[in-house]
Amino acid sequence: MPDRRTRIVSLAVLAILLAAPAAAEDLSYYLPDAGSSSAYDPDVPRPSAVLGYEVGEWHVRPDQLNAYMQAVAASSPRVTISVQGHTHEQRPQPLLTITSPRNHARLDEIRQQRRGLVDPREPLAELDGLPVVIWLGYSIHGNEPSGANASMLVAYHLAASLSDVVAEQLEQAVILLDPSLNPDGIGRFAHWANTNRGMVLNADPAHREHREPWPGGRTNHYWFDLNRDWLLLQHPESRNRVATWKAWQPNLVGDFHEMGSDATFFFQPGVPSRRNPLIPERNVELTEAIAAHHAGVFDGAGRLYYTQEGFDDFYLGKGSTYPDAHGAVGFLFEQARAAGHRLETANGELAFVYGIKNQLLASLSMVEGGVAKRLELLEQQRDFFRGAMAAAEASGPAAWVFHVDGDRGRAHRMLDLLLRHEVEVYGTTGEITVSGRVYGPGTSWLVPLAQPQSTLVRSLFETVTEFNDSVFYDVSSWTLPLAFGAEYDLLEGGAYRPELLGAAVTDAAIEPGAFDVPPRGTSTYAYAFSWDGYFSARTLNRLQRAGVRARAATASFIAETADGPQTFEPGAIVVPVGRDGEPGANARVALEALFAEAAAADGVDVHRLISGQAAAGIDIGSPSLRPLVAPRPLLVTGRGVPGYRVGEAWHVLDERFGVEASLVDLGALGSVDLDRYTHVVLTLGGFGGGAPRDDVRDRLRNWVRSGGAVVAIGAASRWAGVELLGREAEADEGEDAAASEASERHRYADYRNQRAEQLMAGTIVGAELDLTHPLAYGYKRSALAVIRTGEWILPPSSDPFENVAVYQDPPRLSGWISPENQRRLAGKPAVMASRMGRGVVIQLLDNPNFRAYFYGSNRLFLNSIFLSGLIDSTSAPDTW
Repeated sequence: MPDRRTRIVSLAVLAILLAAPAAAEDLSYYLPDAGSSSAYDPDVPRPSAVLGYEVGEWHVRPDQLNAYMQAVAASSPRVTISVQGHTHEQRPQPLLTITSPRNHARLDEIRQQRRGLVDPREPLAELDGLPVVIWLGYSIHGNEPSGANASMLVAYHLAASLSDVVAEQLEQAVILLDPSLNPDGIGRFAHWANTNRGMVLNADPAHREHREPWPGGRTNHYWFDLNRDWLLLQHPESRNRVATWKAWQPNLVGDFHEMGSDATFFFQPGVPSRRNPLIPERNVELTEAIAAHHAGVFDGAGRLYYTQEGFDDFYLGKGSTYPDAHGAVGFLFEQARAAGHRLETANGELAFVYGIKNQLLASLSMVEGGVAKRLELLEQQRDFFRGAMAAAEASGPAAWVFHVDGDRGRAHRMLDLLLRHEVEVYGTTGEITVSGRVYGPGTSWLVPLAQPQSTLVRSLFETVTEFNDSVFYDVSSWTLPLAFGAEYDLLEGGAYRPELLGAAVTDAAIEPGAFDVPPRGTSTYAYAFSWDGYFSARTLNRLQRAGVRARAATASFIAETADGPQTFEPGAIVVPVGRDGEPGANARVALEALFAEAAAADGVDVHRLISGQAAAGIDIGSPSLRPLVAPRPLLVTGRGVPGYRVGEAWHVLDERFGVEASLVDLGALGSVDLDRYTHVVLTLGGFGGGAPRDDVRDRLRNWVRSGGAVVAIGAASRWAGVELLGREAEADEGEDAAASEASERHRYADYRNQRAEQLMAGTIVGAELDLTHPLAYGYKRSALAVIRTGEWILPPSSDPFENVAVYQDPPRLSGWISPENQRRLAGKPAVMASRMGRGVVIQLLDNPNFRAYFYGSNRLFLNSIFLSGLIDSTSAPDTW
């Protein structure tokens, strides 16, 4: 028998072991019946059999997640797996189709029958034997991983359960399970959490595991929030997913997320007053009915939850709202975040496994609720599309007409986006004139309202200026033609006739540009192309990366070409040939091949100039044709920099235009050799806050004076004005007004809404460009739409030539903006360019690369990178 001391030590050890948080929970924690040998098919592997650990013990990596799903599909006749596509980092995007073997044998038939639900012109589907389609998508934000980890449990349960209930559910439903909507982000976060996990779990919020480094795992490879890209489709992850989504048109959609660690669990409905008016009341009723089912499940499990607070259903480009524009019912689920494996919170310690189980409960509740409401969900989708199309037809013939100034690049990208959403687009049979705007055949398109995607068309094309609420979880406007810099009009009444419809657009491939073989006996003196095409900058970059010398025109001219006289506006690019030091005949052949490739891929017309003497305007040897330097941009990254904004700049340069951009952390700016770079792109004020140190500021000043260019975007533009240009920060009239109200008394309960009302969260506003400025080269109209995502304003420069663009009066084009902010913004600078020594500081107050779909304002950023050397000093010369 042990002595008293031994018993005391043993009891102490036991107490420590009981107090230590468990590193893992076995399968029966999640699925209580898993302990029974007769509850699950033994041929279907449990997650631990493939992973080598229990779910939640470690964070699953994308490769492990895919391996497990492959194993489940290989072992169960209820499951098939396919690859929707690949991410930027070439990770596969798997999709599981889970249903009964009988349904698997007729999936093509089921899909065909479902066409009658979403297209009123197709035969009406018989609903009695038609399965409901339920989409479960997990962890679109990579550092919200409880969903992706729970997806393995959902797949296992549905594949292996021997329950009659599950068997019947799979007869009534086809379940599409996307285990990781953002594999690149999941991989980044899982690596961090696992690398910093101890064998004894540490819940200390200061512990390294819970403090992931910049930019975090939330985003995709280019640091984009993919949950804002459902409507915009600028990334392969979204395009691949929506292609699958459109093939099935689900009825019920689960979108599984995480939120702040001190919260509990949220599911929709969201804030009632912040629902998009295009979402029908029947959708709300079904949401509430299925939410009641979720509430019963969580009540039965004794788990905290809430609804109708914080989150809304306004922006239709999120995973839980995009379905609402397609006759489906979308559900957002938000689990409190453990930020690792175990974390101290205001509600006590939160274990990762606890969150995983909540996501499992919600997932299985979606299946149960979807099957219970199968017929009603099918009827809702059928009635949604038929009702929208009938309403459009009852309103009389109507269509949106648009053009993009003959720009093949923007046309290609806008048409591609519309076709991916199955929006029907047509050419025009003749010229259409509306209020002085001319829409010509071949360069203009019509989008009729009477089509199955009528609701989505309205969402994409309408401008909205009236709202039921002034608080928004995300943007308040996303009008597509404004983002693309298109001219557009709604044709209705007698202005639109069906005979105006030309051929249906079925292929959005870019229209190739022209680069023809010269006529026999004609010599080429120089090559030239205009700067007004969206991808003209990509053609220039091709040339510069090949070492070709190029010049840009700062004045217009008419040149003699092999095809006759051709007019070129400022910004046109000219490549002379035959100069001393120019490449020989072999290189000329390579140059011809490069231009041929650019014409085909970039949609640029390349002209052969046959003389150095212009028919009008500047000659080819004129000093007004300025040599260009190939850009070598440095993008400031790291803590203190908003990842979204710098990611957008990186994406447009790297992925879209092929520019080699260096990513350098803010903390390293004091030591890098700035002379390696032509541009420094600054986007400040985000992750962690902060700005360059004083010594770094001084280095930047000296570098600019020596010929460098700073491109400051958003909040950084204010910083650059004060810290680099030495301007006084103008008092903000809004701040003065707030100070004058400080002594007034307001209801405490209203403070959140009052603060939110003053935000300009995703409001599209108009600016007027000086088309003669190099930053505006390539634009054909002075009016430009930009998107406001902050409250900053810039004081105008005392040098009036530096105010490149100012906001219109009134500024709003679409979206929420308070009357006070309308007044504050009107007439203020949106874009400024100031010479500083031999360099330049460019201030872009609004993000020109917003979410990668603001193709219209992209040019401001591209001109800042490629044409900043054309900006002259406009200050008055010194006099003696």
